[in-house]
Amino acid sequence: MWIKDLKSNSSPDIKIFLIGNKSDLEDEREIEKEEGEELKNKFEFDYFIETSAKTGKNVEEIFVHAAKLLYEDYGIVNQKKKKNKLDEAEKMKLNKDKVNSKKGEKKGCC
Repeated sequence: MWIKDLKSNSSPDIKIFLIGNKSDLEDEREIEKEEGEELKNKFEFDYFIETSAKTGKNVEEIFVHAAKLLYEDYGIVNQKKKKNKLDEAEKMKLNKDKVNSKKGEKKGCC
């Protein structure tokens, strides 16, 4: 239920990570890695990873992956795409203006 609340009360491009902790306690595992992957796929999360706060395993990886996703969505790559779309829109407008101005021109001498 909280996943639906999160998705309905947030930006449509929200990034959701599923993070399993205490991976260093393998003998006390309650959820298998495969179950985590299934949940990620079922709820369409952006990322799943198992970590250990005690050993630091994969902790940095979470932040690196988050930064990459944000960069892809809001960084230079996206800015270039937006600029290209604006350039294309401007070209279309110029072409339309050119066609419209030609329609208003009188041809011939009469």
